[in-house]
Amino acid sequence: MRNVIAGFVVGVITATAIATGHAQAGRIVALNHVGIAVSDFDKSARFHGDVLGFPEAFAFREGGNPTMSYRQISRNTFIELQPATPNRPPGLSHIGLEVENLAAVVQMLRSKGMSVTEPTVSPRTRSTIANLETPDGIRIELLEFGPDSLHRRVMDAWK
Repeated sequence: MRNVIAGFVVGVITATAIATGHAQAGRIVALNHVGIAVSDFDKSARFHGDVLGFPEAFAFREGGNPTMSYRQISRNTFIELQPATPNRPPGLSHIGLEVENLAAVVQMLRSKGMSVTEPTVSPRTRSTIANLETPDGIRIELLEFGPDSLHRRVMDAWK
């Protein structure tokens, strides 16, 4: 019995050390959202809400005009709608990946030759974000969600 307990304790300590090491090293944990630039924002918002049934998790407007709407598909998965602009044509605009330890992920990607922006805190969502591009030019947002970020609040409130 003593060997079983000792083995269990060693296993728990080892698992904790491994998990802590992964968190310190940083890793990509999930696809958080897909960003879509839309030509008719109101029509797209109705489609994603009324037809597909994705509730609006949060949205932003400037001067009464929509700038972004997050539609929640599941606890951790969203579609981000943004109006198309001359610099953001209709279609896929980016993907958002949730990460643990953004600074470590940025460092790891840079060590592999990737150009990654410096992490910054979004004043609107309070999430920490860095960006890079795929070889085909698709922007990837790397996002770390602190307890005060809108993303974390919405995910934690999911029922």
